[in-house]
Amino acid sequence: MKLLAIKKYWHFWTMLARNELQTSFVNRYTNLLFLVGKLIRFGMGVLFLILIKNNTRMLGGYTSDQAIVFFLTYQFVDTIVQAIYRGAYNFGHQVRTGEFDLTLSQPINSLFRALLGKPDFNDVAFIIPTTVISVWLMANLNIEITFINFLIYLILLINSFIIATSLHILALSVGILTTEVDNLMWIYRDISRMGQFPVNIYGQPLKLALFFLIPIGFMYTVPAQVLLGTKPEYLLAIAFIISASFFTFSIVIWRWSLKRYSSVGS
Repeated sequence: MKLLAIKKYWHFWTMLARNELQTSFVNRYTNLLFLVGKLIRFGMGVLFLILIKNNTRMLGGYTSDQAIVFFLTYQFVDTIVQAIYRGAYNFGHQVRTGEFDLTLSQPINSLFRALLGKPDFNDVAFIIPTTVISVWLMANLNIEITFINFLIYLILLINSFIIATSLHILALSVGILTTEVDNLMWIYRDISRMGQFPVNIYGQPLKLALFFLIPIGFMYTVPAQVLLGTKPEYLLAIAFIISASFFTFSIVIWRWSLKRYSSVGS
């Protein structure tokens, strides 16, 4: 039964993805400019890190080469999350126009539709060149990476995606209650950019908030610390507890907000 459900949702998602891809081709020049803009921003970020590498020996207790690893970890996680969950940015419009009413009437999980309904192929295309550049940068950094650390790093990246998923679900829940998601998502993006650098460089109580209130420290800093073989700020078990707690809490809040949803006709 679960296998049939997975096949159904996979078929549904691929259909949505094909529709979004066709839309991307219709607006190909606009999307091309958008992709170029993202590449320029990524290039400026890399240039900034190279300047740090050439002019700064240490950053928050880390070498300039190690600081680049934190940036690349942030870039990788953030790009994939944006590519998959871009539909969250449009959710407020769906609630305001009544489109969400139609979603609720369909035999598809409404949360699945809200989160994964509009994959962003601009970000999918962006992943390819940035991954190539990231691998090249990593190969030329003066750091040592063991196989065990790399394996744990991959597991922690999955944990990061769970945390990011939870934060997006919480944003969608707020959208049901207030019809406002766009600004909330941009606030999340602005805060998450603080994870481009080790969260350790921020003072208290900001650092504590970035680990336990909006846990970008567990999303970006801890995986990079493990990859570099440095001691994480907190035990790894806490990272998994935080992700499980946030995910459970987000699902509870989503179900609670659905019960209080008033359709556009109300």
